[in-house]
Amino acid sequence: ANLPNDHSSSSTMSEEPPAKKQKSAEDWAEHKMNISEAVMKADEGRNLTDIAGESIHVIQGIGPMSEKILEAMGVKTVKDLATYKYFIMAPALKVLAETETEGGRPEGSVMNIDHAVDKDFESKSLTELLEAPLSALEGLTEKADDLLGELHCKTIGDLADLKYCKWAEAIVELAKVEELKTKHERKVESALKKLS
Repeated sequence: ANLPNDHSSSSTMSEEPPAKKQKSAEDWAEHKMNISEAVMKADEGRNLTDIAGESIHVIQGIGPMSEKILEAMGVKTVKDLATYKYFIMAPALKVLAETETEGGRPEGSVMNIDHAVDKDFESKSLTELLEAPLSALEGLTEKADDLLGELHCKTIGDLADLKYCKWAEAIVELAKVEELKTKHERKVESALKKLS
């Protein structure tokens, strides 16, 4: 049987004894939450914690070609995608670009993100950086431009808006607040605490 934190594949999940699977599902029968447009059909009923540890192919729209591209960049799981250094950086740039005033940098300002971008882009505004190629980010090369370009992601702004990354990030974040124990398991745990 699968433990709540076991990151088994969806094919293993279906091998779970029907009685346990049904009992677990009964605990959440009244819930309406779903992410049916973000994950593959076979994974829609799984818990977020398991999905976060799965291969990125569970994300709807990431087919074999996209999976190969992302794996070539070191992204293998949903959690890898959610915590991909450059994805985290791109939305941060976009959010702060919305606060930027053209010509509004005060004289003598020392604010910078020099460790995030290549030397040629250090003096650019945040708005200009959103239009820059991905290779403007320190550590990404023109090969990354080509690879992610296959996913229609050509600029830092495109990466900030890449829905697959956003979905992965949301899955991983919400997995942190997911209840993994059945009502019965919680009741037993509570009773054991009272005995100690």
